[in-house]
Amino acid sequence: MDNNNILVAITASRDKDEIIYRVESASNISNEEFEYYLGEIVNGICKWKKGICEENLRSFEGKISELKK
Repeated sequence: MDNNNILVAITASRDKDEIIYRVESASNISNEEFEYYLGEIVNGICKWKKGICEENLRSFEGKISELKK
C-alpha cells in the first residue's frame, strides 16, 4: 500500500466482464486489528445502506474508535 496512513482498503473494480474486489491491509497491523477495522467498516456501510437508494448518495465517511485491548 502506497499511503503510510492507510490501514485497511477495500476496492471494487471492473476488468473486462468481471467485477473484482481487493482487500488490503498495512503490513504493520495485527490480524486482530485487521478484523476489528474491517468489522467497523462493515458496520459503517450497514448504517449507510439505509439511504443507499437515494439518487445523490455516493459516499459515506465515518470514524473508527480505538481498538480496546
